[in-house]
Amino acid sequence: MKSLFIASSAFGLLLLGGCALVMQWNRPNTTQAEFNTDFYQCQQQAAGMYTAAIVQTPIGTGYQAPDQTNCQTYGNQTNCTTTRGTYTPPAVITSDANMGNRNQATKSCMYSKGYTYDFRGSH
Repeated sequence: MKSLFIASSAFGLLLLGGCALVMQWNRPNTTQAEFNTDFYQCQQQAAGMYTAAIVQTPIGTGYQAPDQTNCQTYGNQTNCTTTRGTYTPPAVITSDANMGNRNQATKSCMYSKGYTYDFRGSH
């Protein structure tokens, strides 16, 4: 009887006293193949409900480099030229605004199929 199934988790691994605690889906008397099918079906259902919504979020602010003025003198005459500083836009992170909704819908679907999602120790 295999009752522990590891799924991708944002929680990752938590190491305590040499024993790793991992978030895992669990449903007694379920084979790995059954779990894979259930998890895939839930992911597909969630993807249909919450399609990708790609957004770009600026990090911080951009900045303007200072203007540069160069002067040259020829005899009694001075000519100055000012070059505008260049603008550098802020860095941007691209993300999917619906990822959290999809993950929650997948979890709800798995719960409805009788799975639990909890920490399990693995040695």
